[in-house]
Amino acid sequence: MVQLSRRQKMWLIAGATCCALFIVFTLVVAFVDVDQVGLSHLNQFFWQHCGKNVVWERITDWLGYLTILAVLSLIALQIVQFVRRKSLARVDRNLLVMDVVLAVMVGVYALFEFVVVNCRPELVNGVAKASYPSSHAMLFTTVLPLLIWQLWFYLKRRPWQIVLTVLMSVLLVLGIVGRLLSGVHWFTDILAGIIIGCGLACLYVGLTVCEYRQ
Repeated sequence: MVQLSRRQKMWLIAGATCCALFIVFTLVVAFVDVDQVGLSHLNQFFWQHCGKNVVWERITDWLGYLTILAVLSLIALQIVQFVRRKSLARVDRNLLVMDVVLAVMVGVYALFEFVVVNCRPELVNGVAKASYPSSHAMLFTTVLPLLIWQLWFYLKRRPWQIVLTVLMSVLLVLGIVGRLLSGVHWFTDILAGIIIGCGLACLYVGLTVCEYRQ
């Protein structure tokens, strides 16, 4: 039987708590103060103060593309390991667990494309698109911490670890704040993306922290 360390238990509990909070928050948004959108007074307040900003929308779109590109590079690393080691079981476990977490993230995105909680504040090409949770906020909050984890796992030089961690952290904050300022989502959509993203990131760390090496 696998014995979990205290650190692992703390991360797993934090992840499970965030996932439970996401479920509760989703129910609140779906059924409380619904006037075209859940928690309408809160959402309308932020919408009126943030409005629409095409520049921030484009910036966060490109940040999203860069984040996906970074993920694809890690998938390429897995393919290289698989070819060289000739066994899926010999691919680094932290990468395989990352695949599972990313698959769950994509599953959450796909689910809420069918189970629509909120639509975007404005039509997209004349179509009302699902907006909850914000896919960009979820992507940034899930993937960037995972990328930071990989940096500390694979890079051996501490200065590079620190510099790239700071850079990734800045991109994380910039991506989330920028997505809110872009006005393409309601505030609750952004918050929901952050909550579920944090949950998935914490679960990942809890499942892989025992493999971290200095």
